[in-house]
Amino acid sequence: MIVGGSRRWAAVVAIATAVIALGGCGTITKESTARSTAESTAPRAAKAQVGTPGSAELAAIAPGTPDLMSRIRATDPCALLNREYAERLGVFQRFDRSPGMDRGSGWTGCGLILSAPDDAYYSFDLELDKLYTSDKRAADKTEQINGHTVYRSASSDDRPDAYSCDYRIPAGDTGFAHFLSVAKLAGSAKTPVPWSQPCSFTREYLAATIDGLLALPPHVIDDQAGRSLMQRNPCAATAQITAQFAGWQMTSVGWPEAYKCAITLVQPGGANRTTVEVSFNQTSEQMVKTGEVLRLPSGLDGGQSIQYARHTNVEGVTGIELRTVQSTDPTRQNSSCAITLNYRRADPPTANNAHLLTVSVKLAPVSPPFPFDACAQAAQITPSVLHAIP
Repeated sequence: MIVGGSRRWAAVVAIATAVIALGGCGTITKESTARSTAESTAPRAAKAQVGTPGSAELAAIAPGTPDLMSRIRATDPCALLNREYAERLGVFQRFDRSPGMDRGSGWTGCGLILSAPDDAYYSFDLELDKLYTSDKRAADKTEQINGHTVYRSASSDDRPDAYSCDYRIPAGDTGFAHFLSVAKLAGSAKTPVPWSQPCSFTREYLAATIDGLLALPPHVIDDQAGRSLMQRNPCAATAQITAQFAGWQMTSVGWPEAYKCAITLVQPGGANRTTVEVSFNQTSEQMVKTGEVLRLPSGLDGGQSIQYARHTNVEGVTGIELRTVQSTDPTRQNSSCAITLNYRRADPPTANNAHLLTVSVKLAPVSPPFPFDACAQAAQITPSVLHAIP
């Protein structure tokens, strides 16, 4: 049985909803913000292109993206933060790997916390695999730091009421970047506290950090809590997964995140496409009820997309299966499914440190001319994913 709080269930529902819809000193110079915007809508069958991708789909299959995500998994984001330089602001308190909006799963990001003399604190947040397509670059301010082109958020400057500054460091032309944010805050509510020249300091801090950050040196993260998905490859079973779809052809393996891959297969001469997503994540566990768990409007005929949950067990690893059905179209009842397993349980049970493995299968278009059961496919794929974890 899966135990825990409401946050984990919200995360599982979000996953299933997605299934419905795929140090030294440096020098600093500035230049203008002129940037062209690439096409923002990817073609139905996305192909890699030259230059910075203009969509999430194209970024996921960009030529340099697989290597980037592999190097991100192999490093330690906390080791990339320059603690010595940061301590010019205050007294070091801790590194923070807690997952959340600022730090992804907790494995691709890290926080550094410093206490300030006025009972506030400084927070350094680093996230390594953030989507940063050409249109987003065009909206930000271009600068040069140690000979590297970086971008400062359009909303970040040294105005009197400023309390934070955000920089994006592109990872080549992959459409991804490393995000760095430095802020002064107070209390558990993270109340903003204005401070003098946050962007001036962040630029100097980045100049002392950027070379190591872009290098992404390998660094094993010590994890003594038992079996782990940290620094593991979610797409290690690609060959076994594609072999399951006899008569289908794999067209791409995309990487929307360092711990999430999407394998796309098509029928030669056919009109159907299957996307298999495998993701590893750190979050809290959740008590899951069986039966209907979510109902959303779907289509123009007044129909609804309905999700049903049931407990499942794959080779001794417990979890849930979420099947999506359509109230007005029986042919779509088996075209989307996700299985989420508790690869490592939370400790304590209410903590945000459980390791989850999710396999989802989606068929498109959603009216198959042949029998297709996405949950049956997911159930066959999941053991291969488990066996591929070292």
